[in-house]
Amino acid sequence: MGERWAMVRCECGRHFGSSSKNIINCPRCNSSKNLKILKRYSSSKSLKKDISMSNTPAEIADEISLRLEIYDKPPKKSDNVNKELIEKILESSTTPEGTITINSISNSITKHRISKITPYEVIEILEKSSVVLRNSDGTWTVLQ
Repeated sequence: MGERWAMVRCECGRHFGSSSKNIINCPRCNSSKNLKILKRYSSSKSLKKDISMSNTPAEIADEISLRLEIYDKPPKKSDNVNKELIEKILESSTTPEGTITINSISNSITKHRISKITPYEVIEILEKSSVVLRNSDGTWTVLQ
């Protein structure tokens, strides 16, 4: 795939993105003079990231980079939490009406002496798996 995008720097100090073939005027000062192509990209996502960092003041760029690294990392999964454990917690915390609460999940976790997962993590897993539907009254309806 060709390099369709370019990161451009204006004499005013602003970095911006443009098509590699048709460089536009600077969005800050509207100048078309002394524009310099710094790098070409095949992905607009990479271009966007580099432009953001180039236009970020040096004083906060390091802090932002650290926060982005943390944000981009996938969440750690416990080796001991598996589908069977979640099903066990769900089964013992579901009411006859087919609902669960944070309190019922907490009671189930305590009953089974499970310490490797919190009630909120269980709810998050169940919601992401579309096993439960959140109700407005602080309960969840079990769908399966």
